[in-house]
Amino acid sequence: MSDVLSQNQIDELLHSLSSGDISVNELENISAEKRVRPYDFKIPKKFNKEQLKTLSIIYENYGRLLSSYLSGTLRSYCKVEVLTIEEQRYFEYSNALPENILMGMMEMNPLEGSSMITFSQSVAFAIIDRLLGGPGENYEADRDYTDIELQLLRQVVQTMCNLVGDAWSNVYEVKPAFTRLESNSRQSQPVSPNETVVIIMLNVEIRDVVGNISFCIPYVILEPVIEQLNTRYWFTESRGKDANEASNKENLLRKVRQIPVEMRAVLGSGHITLREALDLQVGDVIGLDQHMHQKAAVFAGKDKWFEGTLGTWHNNRAVRVDGILLESGVKDESK
Repeated sequence: MSDVLSQNQIDELLHSLSSGDISVNELENISAEKRVRPYDFKIPKKFNKEQLKTLSIIYENYGRLLSSYLSGTLRSYCKVEVLTIEEQRYFEYSNALPENILMGMMEMNPLEGSSMITFSQSVAFAIIDRLLGGPGENYEADRDYTDIELQLLRQVVQTMCNLVGDAWSNVYEVKPAFTRLESNSRQSQPVSPNETVVIIMLNVEIRDVVGNISFCIPYVILEPVIEQLNTRYWFTESRGKDANEASNKENLLRKVRQIPVEMRAVLGSGHITLREALDLQVGDVIGLDQHMHQKAAVFAGKDKWFEGTLGTWHNNRAVRVDGILLESGVKDESK
């Protein structure tokens, strides 16, 4: 994972500058030095910059979807953004995980293999607190999750996994399937320790709580679509989808037209007391609020759309449509 200064480290650095232990010139010299990253030729990199950039765009889109979902579910301000994306060996990533961390296992059908989504405890407990009606304050605890907490989180994680398919839709048609939830990083090993994985770290803010959510995707899952992980392919596919938009719209309208709708013809309405209803006998008459020669109101579902005349058609009760009404119930004189 990338080196990110903690708040304590930032405070110590500012204190050293103010006390004179470190000068500004020293910092400039350090920043001016060319940084060299070690490269192991025995373990070559499998993702290039373009592919990592495309993954960053995919999960930036996922961050927007997740922000909307968490804000609506938790009824609180939530912000999700991509923090880092990098390639690692699985054992390096696994060894850096704390023991009590929430992990969701997910399949990305039709791609073969399992990927993993992890939550920091601050994010997990903030979600639990909000779901149970709490303010969602920062809760520092290093303990196992209870059965009730796991059940609440399982429903959230399952929805979060489903959002992955929407984020990938412009690149590849993925149908995520949530498989299980675990709370011990030492009991789960989806791939071999030396397998190459890509780690997508998301920074999550839930009101005043800040934490992270990370995705661990093995290279073997992405290998079949590795050539499609470039922005040029993405935009080409997007233009192709735009060309089919009219056809998809027509198909959707055709399906909508085939949906059955309940039709009701109402001649009038009346009001009686419960005692009067209990005393009704055969032959009794209930007065309606409109004349018998007036038109009947025809409802489509719960809305009044037509007016017509009651009668029969081939020995069946029927209504003849005499007028078309607007949504407001006002007769359309242009018909």
